[in-house]
Order: sequence, then C-alpha cells, then structure tokens
Amino acid sequence: MKKISLNKTLFWDVDYGELGYQKNTSFIIERVLNYGNEKDYQEIKKVYGLSKIKKIAREINYINKKNINFWSIIFNIPLNSFKCTKKFSNKKQNLFLAR
Repeated sequence: MKKISLNKTLFWDVDYGELGYQKNTSFIIERVLNYGNEKDYQEIKKVYGLSKIKKIAREINYINKKNINFWSIIFNIPLNSFKCTKKFSNKKQNLFLAR
C-alpha cells in the first residue's frame, strides 16, 4: 500500500492516525476537494489516480459551490453530473425567517 502524506488539519474531527487510506477513500478525497491545497491534491492523485478521484467526486454529498465549479472545470465534468449539485437550491428559505 502506498504511503500518503496529507495536511492533518483537513481531518480535525477524526483521529488522523486511525484513517485507513483504502477504507476511508471517499472521506479523504472529499476533504481534500473541499479543504485541501495543491499539495494535498497531488498526493491523493498519486495514491488513488485521477479516474478514481473523478468517480468519487461525482458521488460526494457536499462540495461547496465555489469548489464544485473549480473541480468541474479541472476534471472536465459537467456540473449537473455531480451528485452534490442536485441539492443546491436557489429558493429562499422563509419558513423560519419570515416575521
């Protein structure tokens, strides 16, 4: 198994030492795509490969709008092919905000 070296602050809420790079592949890729830097991205690209990253990126439940636009361009994947874009809503939420 390849050794991976990522910024530990990406995993502030879990025990970094307990992360399994095969078992937690989706979680690791999601964190890097949302919060990582170029070095982190290059590291997961070496370990997982571009095709696996693209496949998992399409299935991630959450990537913020700025990042999803960026990855859509970098990966050459249409925005509507990402699972997380189906959850974006332009409707105002007024149930609790209306007074």
